[in-house]
Amino acid sequence: MFVRARSLALLVSTGVLVAAAAAPPGSAAITERVTPRSWQPLTSSVSPNFAQAAVARTADGTQHVVWIVDNPDRTHNYEHTTISPSGSQGRVTRVLATDWAQLSTPVDLGVNADGSLRLAFRGTADGDTSNFFTYKGVYTAVSGDGGASWVLPREVLAPSISDGGVTMAYTPDGTPITGYGDTGGFHWNVGTVPEAALPAATAQEFTDHDANAASLVATGSAVLVVYQSIRGSGIYARQVWPFLGAPVRAPGTYTNPGQPMAVVDRPGVGPVAAYALDGEVVLWDIAANGIHRVRGMDGPNNVALASLPDGHLWVAAQGPIGYTPRVSRVSARGWTIDRRPVRLDDLYSTFGLEVSSAGALRAELLLTGNEAGDPSRIQAMSALAQMRLRATPGRWRVNRAQRVVFRVTDVDGGVAGVKVRAAGRRCTTNGAGRCAIRFPGQARPGRITVKATKRSYYPVKAKLRVRR
Repeated sequence: MFVRARSLALLVSTGVLVAAAAAPPGSAAITERVTPRSWQPLTSSVSPNFAQAAVARTADGTQHVVWIVDNPDRTHNYEHTTISPSGSQGRVTRVLATDWAQLSTPVDLGVNADGSLRLAFRGTADGDTSNFFTYKGVYTAVSGDGGASWVLPREVLAPSISDGGVTMAYTPDGTPITGYGDTGGFHWNVGTVPEAALPAATAQEFTDHDANAASLVATGSAVLVVYQSIRGSGIYARQVWPFLGAPVRAPGTYTNPGQPMAVVDRPGVGPVAAYALDGEVVLWDIAANGIHRVRGMDGPNNVALASLPDGHLWVAAQGPIGYTPRVSRVSARGWTIDRRPVRLDDLYSTFGLEVSSAGALRAELLLTGNEAGDPSRIQAMSALAQMRLRATPGRWRVNRAQRVVFRVTDVDGGVAGVKVRAAGRRCTTNGAGRCAIRFPGQARPGRITVKATKRSYYPVKAKLRVRR
């Protein structure tokens, strides 16, 4: 958890700040598209190299993204944009009407019961401690028009006199619960605290553990926090609402304070967290207190996780210079995970990974990144679902006609409607993911390339062999 410290003072004199709907200077005036081909900056604005985007998905499938930006005069703001289920990017707008002297990252973004957006953050508008908007708590900005404009009420989500990242969830009735962790423990509040009530307000807390990289998650009728504890030498989950529960320790002792813990509420399972254990990425089923290893993601710095209403998960990893960002998909039921992750386009330097998804076959990944010599910006890239192609038989002898049965699967089993092409012939898979092609006899040995394609999946190839 970090804050970007700056010294330039700006006076905030109004009680409510309303951000203009116009795009910030230098941002695109037309929509762009996030694609699986390469990383693309969401904005021309520069971000600190430790920034992390916050993402929230509304009921229509739109993914809302907020991140911190640095201004040339060393002040700061947050920017907002949208990504549609098909990858189209909306306009970029500024959240705060005036730039602030200091702002925190990471922030948290949620969707209120009425569909409006709520941003939780900390910072100071001008460094003046007598100003309400100077480290008096976790501030909130609210947008009722999909991020085109924002209001900043004179209230806090939780009392606080320090900087750093924040985390937010919602109780079953839609009330926000907001907290932050530090070396002293985890501190939280339910609801909002108006300015007049702030002097007497106190936060709930536990102090028997330090709580680094803390993330709140709502599950069923409870809200849990998942955090890393140096004193406790491990990763823990603990209920904080409606009452404080006992800590549950995750398998392993690895801790790496920094990016918030990746945790989601998976339908039919409950809370699931992702973290690195002995250099490998694992998924922690908190209720069962068991882990499931994700192959091909060894050695990451940060891990991200997204959950869909049908139970699918997307898990992604980002690492040091030279580590290619990657992503895998988890089946809607059970724990079948891609055999190998999709390796995304390379950037020279990356940080602050986040993954979001509006559908089971496509995910959007966001991180702070740059090529060598370029400034850091928030970048986005899409990932598609993977298929696996198998052929039976995979080889046969010359001068012999052969019927080959193809089976195409993904993490959920057979994939229907896949077009399989080979040597000028084709077939389309049935509901079980199977189809067949009959090849005439060949006089000479050789190889036949098979390609399977379906929209929203990466194409996959296989080789057949004709031998003597």
